[in-house]
Order: sequence, then C-alpha cells, then structure tokens
Amino acid sequence: MSPVSDHEVGAMLRRLVRSFSAEITPRETATLPPLDGLLAPGTSVYLTFLQRTPWDRTVAAARWVAAAGMRPVPHLAARYVPDRAVLARMLADLTAIGVTDLLLVAGSTEPVGEFHETAQILATGLLEEAGIRRVGLAGHPEGHPDVADDVLDAALLTKAALAREHGLTAHVVTQFGFAAEPVVAWERRIRAAGIDLPVHVGLPGLTSPVKLLRFGLSCGVGPSLSVLRHQTGGVLKLATSAVHHPDAMLLGIAEAVAADPASLISDVHFFPFGALPATAAWAGEIRAGRFAVHDRARLSVPA
Repeated sequence: MSPVSDHEVGAMLRRLVRSFSAEITPRETATLPPLDGLLAPGTSVYLTFLQRTPWDRTVAAARWVAAAGMRPVPHLAARYVPDRAVLARMLADLTAIGVTDLLLVAGSTEPVGEFHETAQILATGLLEEAGIRRVGLAGHPEGHPDVADDVLDAALLTKAALAREHGLTAHVVTQFGFAAEPVVAWERRIRAAGIDLPVHVGLPGLTSPVKLLRFGLSCGVGPSLSVLRHQTGGVLKLATSAVHHPDAMLLGIAEAVAADPASLISDVHFFPFGALPATAAWAGEIRAGRFAVHDRARLSVPA
C-alpha cells in the first residue's frame, strides 16, 4: 500500500461519515429531542437489545424512529427467541410498522429455546418471508472472550452465505473500539478468509471517557482500552475528562482505507452512549467538510 496524502485522508473521512448510522436504546426515546432535528432523513438508527426491555417497547421505539423519517434497525438477539412461532410474531410486529432492516446478534445469555446462534435465525427463512430485506451481522475486531478467532471467522462466512442464499443484503457492524489498528488487521484477516461484506466500523460517541471505559470493559474491547488511557493522558485524566472524541481512531481508519482500495470498510456506526445530539452534530460537521486534520491524529471541528 502506498502512502496517501492529507487530501486523500480528508476525502476518505467525508466518505466514511457520509452515511453514518447511530445506536440508541429503546428507553432513550422518552428523553431524546426529535430525531429529524439531529439526523439526515433516512439515517439508520439502531435499537439496542436490552435484556430487561419488553419487546413491545422496542417495537414502539422503532415506530418512533420511523415517524421521524429515519430507518429503524432493531437488534434481534437469537438466544432470547424461544421458537419459530415467537420469531414469526416478533418479525410481524416490526414489518407491520415498515421495518425492513435488522441487526442480528447472538445475545449474551444461555438460550431460552431452540435458537443459540444467528445463523439459525437466518436459516429459518422467516426473515425474508416477513419482509426483512437487509441484515447487519456482528463483527469482533478485538476477538471474543469465549470464541476463538478462526471460529468467529467461520461463523461469519456461514452467516454471509445464508444471507445471500435467502436473498438478504448483509453487512457487518463491528463492536466499538478506541484504536484503528485492531480493526484494520481484522478486516484484512476476514477478507483473506473469503468474506466480502461491507464493514461498518463501530466508533464511540462524544461521551465521557469514564463511561466508555465502563462499557469497554463489559463489551470485551480490552486491547484498545490502553489506547484510550494513553489518548487521555493516563488514568487520572481519564477520570476527569469531560468528553472523548474518536478523532484518532477515525483518522487511522480513513488513512488505512484510502491506502487500500480493496478494503471492505465502507461506513461508520456510532455508539453514542447517551450523547446522540453531540455525536450527530460532530459527525455532521465532518460530513459537510468543516474540519481540519492535525498530524493525522486530531480533528478540529466547529463547536
């Protein structure tokens, strides 16, 4: 890969952020301002699966997102679905309000019924029968504490093949992190393994480093947590910093993709952790080209 210019990095930044998506929890709909004042029409808004959130609340959240002119993308956790009949009812609830996109995840619990992995959900044929057209599949650039990398890669290949077989358009959404290097290395590995799906890279939103540290530890992104500590100047500054900006990671991703035209990385997906307005405003300035790059490590964006 040849070196790329600052201009090429800046152009890639804008391309990656052009169609950014964001994630909220169903409970946030009660406190967020109207989405049409924060996001461009048609923005994909993912709805996090929460174990103790009733399904009808997720459906109501999807309805609220759609009413604002956005594209709701609810998470569907395979291990929380007891059987095919319940799956069919859940899908009917969503497609009745116009949902055509899902993010499929396994779910961090013991299975409550017949499903224990997302491949089984894809294999039922119920998604396309209900009217689902696009599916996101989870990616783990920093690995999974309970699953070896080669097993993860094989499972992703299987899911990609199943989605294609069932006429579903698929992409990969990665867990959030704080460093570009693990994501770039992982993307090259899955590409070499035969995976050819577009990759949407997960980035943390503009929230507090302490909150990010807590979520990072619970979500298994340990390898890049040291990067977060380094970027914020150590544990003390980490504890007292108000807001983390994912400048360095985003710039690292943009530089790597600009230097490698075959890269699968096509978009970014924000995990705002309660800071959607600030995150959306920041990403919107980058999309509009109102930024300056400093040493390929920091962005200046209008407040």
